[in-house]
Amino acid sequence: MTLQMYMLTAISLTIFSCRLADKPYENISLQQSLELIHNTPSLQIVDLRTNEEIQQTGRIEGAVHFDFYQSDFEARIHSLDKNKPVLLYCAAGSRSSKAASILVNTGFEKVYNFKGGMNAWKGAGQPTIP
Repeated sequence: MTLQMYMLTAISLTIFSCRLADKPYENISLQQSLELIHNTPSLQIVDLRTNEEIQQTGRIEGAVHFDFYQSDFEARIHSLDKNKPVLLYCAAGSRSSKAASILVNTGFEKVYNFKGGMNAWKGAGQPTIP
């Protein structure tokens, strides 16, 4: 490989890395999640937990359910509008963090990861629906 090829590869990797860094997802708290839900009419809320978890604790009103562990998860996220903001949550934030990376890498414009998830939501006494 020539020096020019090495330089071209290095420049390409740098540009690609910067492009990914332009649109990372944002980790947000319970308070920030509440503000986002109340102030963003176009917000798409996605519950990533299992059916059993939802049966035990309910879900946030307005949330759609896409079980992160199901084989059709990645296919289902394509039903969301990539141009509208998305708030992801699970039980504590691990699955939603992984899902946020997937959404960002597939072209979603604005993705929020609710750190603390349903554990924080219920711990603060916030209402849920079945």
